[in-house]
Amino acid sequence: MQKRDRNPVDQAKDEVWKMFTDGASNDEGAGAGQKITNPEGQHFTYALRLEFKSTNNEAEYEALLAGLRIAKKLGARHLEAHVDSMLVANQIGGSYDAKDDKMASYLAQAKTLMATFATCKVKHIKRSENKQAYALSKLAAVGFEHLAKDVRIEVLATPSIMNKEILVCSEAENSWITPIINYLARGILPEKKAEARKIRRKALNYTIQEDILYRRSYLGPLLKCVDPQAANYLPREIHEGICGVHAGPRMVVAKIMNTGYYWPGMHVDAEK
Repeated sequence: MQKRDRNPVDQAKDEVWKMFTDGASNDEGAGAGQKITNPEGQHFTYALRLEFKSTNNEAEYEALLAGLRIAKKLGARHLEAHVDSMLVANQIGGSYDAKDDKMASYLAQAKTLMATFATCKVKHIKRSENKQAYALSKLAAVGFEHLAKDVRIEVLATPSIMNKEILVCSEAENSWITPIINYLARGILPEKKAEARKIRRKALNYTIQEDILYRRSYLGPLLKCVDPQAANYLPREIHEGICGVHAGPRMVVAKIMNTGYYWPGMHVDAEK
């Protein structure tokens, strides 16, 4: 019997993506760099600025965690990650124990993300084999002015191991969330044709996971949609709460989105 050729789409899904990450911390700041290559040889480069104090080891973990999130978003199923941190590679491999609480939290988070891939391996390499990610991490630690235009830049306001849930939000009755959820989860649309078309168009930017509505973002994480009650609380907490920064509206909105939340009219609410 003649062996049938595999479907090219299925074959592409089984091919391995490669990722190189590095983190750096110095007196001027901390940063991380990622270079991800898909099976077709296309490169994706990212720089991550860390807006919190971190050691070199913590920056290395942040670089790996961000790379794992990005690779998953890009559609990788099989991933081979390369890091030049012996500590990170050996902790993940089990050769080193993570005795420090922070390192243990980072290790647990890394293993959780790795488990979302069909296969995921972390390999230790020499720094000389990781030049591009190393250079990106150094540049991100100092500033973004000299980065090339094709480098994707992100600012991470809080550590990846922190609980990002600021508060538990339930869906308010007849809030802006309700008609989108009704359409995506139940196929229910408003009776008026104009309203129905509007909801269909809006719904293209949203998805439901575990009964929670999220807004899609460009090459970034899904943003949890919140009701008006939470929308009233979040800008106040970030602006003047216990960890408040007393920043302007644009910075407040950026920090809300980096934390993982979204609602329409965020900029207007932040200005108020």
